[in-house]
Amino acid sequence: MKGRNRLLLALGLFLGFSLGARFAAFSVEPFGAQRVNLDTGVTTLPQGGILVDNENGLRLKAAYIEYKEGSFVRARGAELLSEKETFLAQSLEHDIPKQEARFTGLTFSNPDFRGLKAEKALALFAEEVVVLKGRVQAESPRLQAETLVVNLKDREALALGSFTYQEGKATLRGQGPSARLYLRFASGKVQASTKVSPNASPLAQYASRLP
Repeated sequence: MKGRNRLLLALGLFLGFSLGARFAAFSVEPFGAQRVNLDTGVTTLPQGGILVDNENGLRLKAAYIEYKEGSFVRARGAELLSEKETFLAQSLEHDIPKQEARFTGLTFSNPDFRGLKAEKALALFAEEVVVLKGRVQAESPRLQAETLVVNLKDREALALGSFTYQEGKATLRGQGPSARLYLRFASGKVQASTKVSPNASPLAQYASRLP
């Protein structure tokens, strides 16, 4: 029971950012043994497992999970589902004190983005911002970029560097490090512009948080 409570605390901090809710009461289905290192305080599910939050309708499945209360959560082969979002990642490492998580091989989908992929990503919980870098591409809207900063709260995104954006027969392209593309999501539509409004300009500052 203590192991479950520790996992509840760690994952609650991790999942609260993107899903707008913390894990409440959930069930744990390990795929194998649960190992607790009493010297380090690290709990490991070497064969992974499934965590289901029945109250909030959240489901996390990972091939490997390792965590330490108040410190970190690590997982490999992670799949996180909620009512609106889907996160798939080769790996994640969540720094609980800093309230941020780093991903490799991330694929993200929600009502605004479908099949948004990147080689690496950084989620900043307090700011409700996700930074994606490395072969960034999305199925919808049809976008390819070097770097993309997504503001989940305000439903906007900023592509930095070279990009290609397609909408119907129209195509917007930008070349070089100074290129910018601003996306705004509202009423099921996407507004795209190469002119960045002053309100969206601060998004560019987040890009440096992910080397």
